[in-house]
Amino acid sequence: MEERDITALFIGNRDCTEVKTEDIEKAVIKAINSGIRVFLNGGQGYFDRTAARAVHHLKERYPDIKSYLMLPYRTFKDYDATLYDEVIFPFEEHIESYYTYIGNIQKRNKKMVDAASVAIIYVRSVTGGAGKTLAYAKKKGLTIINVKEG
Repeated sequence: MEERDITALFIGNRDCTEVKTEDIEKAVIKAINSGIRVFLNGGQGYFDRTAARAVHHLKERYPDIKSYLMLPYRTFKDYDATLYDEVIFPFEEHIESYYTYIGNIQKRNKKMVDAASVAIIYVRSVTGGAGKTLAYAKKKGLTIINVKEG
């Protein structure tokens, strides 16, 4: 079994404040019951922060699960490190412009999809970063667990 087989990522619009922690927890438990033990999070926006809290809370019941924050750039500071087992910066290049910043977010999202077999999603719009990441996850054949569908 590869690491990818036990790994899930979260994909969601950053401003979807209507998502409920308990709904994300249900989706995470569904993933855990299918063998997932590693959760990758991009840490940007309300959905990602809520997902991180959900996984952190579930570690009490499932102490063998891991939560990793994958940063798109080194100066990203808007996160609570206590919610994650490790914070990862996967790039060597320095952010020099807005285009590099956006590019690194896209590259980070692609790396997370490539490392996972399951995507836990809450995507309201197919446009923007979440929509593009979801399309890539579907193209790569990831199992999709939609928080909105229970």
